[in-house]
Amino acid sequence: MNYFYDTVVPVFEEIKRKIEAGEEPYTDDGCGDPETMRFEEEWERAHTAIDMAGGACLDHLQSTFHQFLGEFMREIGAEHLIPRMKEMKKGSWFANYREFFRMELEIDWTASGADIDLLEQAILTRNDFTHNFSFTTLAAFQTNFHAEKYPATAFADSSPAIFKKRLSVQKETLARTMASTFLVKDLSS
Repeated sequence: MNYFYDTVVPVFEEIKRKIEAGEEPYTDDGCGDPETMRFEEEWERAHTAIDMAGGACLDHLQSTFHQFLGEFMREIGAEHLIPRMKEMKKGSWFANYREFFRMELEIDWTASGADIDLLEQAILTRNDFTHNFSFTTLAAFQTNFHAEKYPATAFADSSPAIFKKRLSVQKETLARTMASTFLVKDLSS
């Protein structure tokens, strides 16, 4: 994931930088209003591409983590319990697994040093990228459920929110999320 993020995102960050600096090929010929960014559409496309790359990384991370948990259950002979996880009614697959590990296996994920809240925010953000993607703006926004649970989510875009927070996956937050995922995995292995 780091390779993908580090290869893709800088391309679009450079486009945004050139637009903001007025560098070729985004030079202002003096025809536009100085208060308005002339290449606003191109800037927004680059910004959205960065968000899409981050969302893809979260999607891959969540899928891998979920797959690890399923495989772990198979290895310990508890595969038959996976369908019953929903009966735990903890609100999400993540919370159900966490509770199962704590109650049945006596493995407390918080003992790993992982930022459990960040992992849950990453899962909610991934879900928002997948299911709450705006067709008109091509951006992902925090659902009401996500906003109520984590009003100051680590995945909020830095731009001011008018109605809902736009979501963004920054390199540092992605790295912290990956580290927490590996801490839980290592504790559980």
